[in-house]
Amino acid sequence: MKTIISFKKMMTESNLNVVYLGHVTQSTVEGITDMISEDLSIRNENKRVTKRVYHVMMESLQNICKHADSQSDEESNSLEQGLVKKGIFLIGHNDNEYFITTGNNIEIKSAIALRDILENINSLDAKGLKKLYFEAMENSELGETGGAGLGFIDMAKKTGTKYEYYFEPDSETSCFFILTMRVPKNTES
Repeated sequence: MKTIISFKKMMTESNLNVVYLGHVTQSTVEGITDMISEDLSIRNENKRVTKRVYHVMMESLQNICKHADSQSDEESNSLEQGLVKKGIFLIGHNDNEYFITTGNNIEIKSAIALRDILENINSLDAKGLKKLYFEAMENSELGETGGAGLGFIDMAKKTGTKYEYYFEPDSETSCFFILTMRVPKNTES
């Protein structure tokens, strides 16, 4: 009980709206997005900010489903089939921004490629992101798991913020990938 009370206090002090750890399925995605949409509505959040938060939240949850390394027999990469992958998702806010953090296991070889994509995206300004997005659209074949980091590029374009990420080695072949994206509450960007 003390742990639950401590956790509630930490969530309240950090303005965390939702913390989820477990399988990410279609019903999980729907439940989380419904809760956050209702919370944003109750807060009378600006429509532009609401759209950005919703977009980043959906893309983040889909990234867990598409890229998480799972040992589950019921694993799936398709929204239509249920997206059974394990991950962690949290969303919170402060006076200036919303933050969305996800975490999931990925293979080391995927982590290296992902790190390179994120470093490249973080190095670009708005004009560079727009150019990279169009190049990625022209030069990639979009498959079941997307292509060329389009979702990551798109989120960075929409929010105007840099990714915060960390790879924690888990074994010789995998690591735990933590990603935070911030959505400013001011609508000027």
